[in-house]
Amino acid sequence: MTMIMEADQRQEWMRSRRKQRKATRRARSRRSTMRYVLLLAMVVAGAACFTHLPWTLHNAKTEVVVHGNSVATTDQILKLVNNAVNVPIYRIDPKKLESQIASLKAVRHAFVRRYALPKPHLVVEILEEYPWATFSPDPTKAASAVIAQSGRFISIAEFPAVVRPHLVIYGQPSLKLTSKEVVQWASWANYISSQTGRPVDYIDMRQPFDIKVANGDLTLKLGMPDATLTRRLGRLVSVLPAVEPLKDKVEFIDLGLDNSIPLKISKNTNLKTLVADRLHAEEARNAALNGAGAAASGAAQALSSAGPSGHL
Repeated sequence: MTMIMEADQRQEWMRSRRKQRKATRRARSRRSTMRYVLLLAMVVAGAACFTHLPWTLHNAKTEVVVHGNSVATTDQILKLVNNAVNVPIYRIDPKKLESQIASLKAVRHAFVRRYALPKPHLVVEILEEYPWATFSPDPTKAASAVIAQSGRFISIAEFPAVVRPHLVIYGQPSLKLTSKEVVQWASWANYISSQTGRPVDYIDMRQPFDIKVANGDLTLKLGMPDATLTRRLGRLVSVLPAVEPLKDKVEFIDLGLDNSIPLKISKNTNLKTLVADRLHAEEARNAALNGAGAAASGAAQALSSAGPSGHL
């Protein structure tokens, strides 16, 4: 009897195990079916989105937003991104558009961002060049361009809103400057201004081996802009006291030589008058020094005669 009961229990246990395995297989099958259905639904929905939703730009003026431009006009930028119109937003190459926009001389960097929602559009961020000097081929002609800190020449005719700095560079139309050369010339101009207390008005580079600089009412000949120019400019402060009384008659100060600093006197200046003016300036300076010395000695005598009480 006991053996029969154990056989029945074992059969019942085996039937329950089979039912559990079948239930597990049915649950796994249902999960797999749901996954495939969801995947198929996502594929169908994605295909419907790509085929029915508006993924392309139709009007650059309303669907391209430009920020950060003050010199380059919005129309100039939109003209360069016009090839992105009627192209799916996911097929537009932002790097290509950025290089096209950066081809504008007034634009230093450009950043393009694509957006699909709530509607397809592009956002263009502009970083423009910083002007350093105004360029003109000749003093008798109007300025034609602005030189940026990067060395780029920004045409005033193409970008009329560009800022024109006070410093003017005269040079040949083929003149080219690198960013390092701009930094070097800016440091030399600041060095001259710090010694004279006046800003540099222009730098004449039309003769590469005979550079001229206008610094207020002084004209400087720098000669060749080589590695010795900084040292030659450092001697300017030593000749300024002698040049100041004669600055109306000095045509230019020549800083192109290593051993001396010649002064070119205007041809209309009488040599005798120049010498007399020089002597008068020396006498006036000596008289001022003597007067100051006499006043100091008088004060010392007064103090000595006052005695310990300090009264005369």
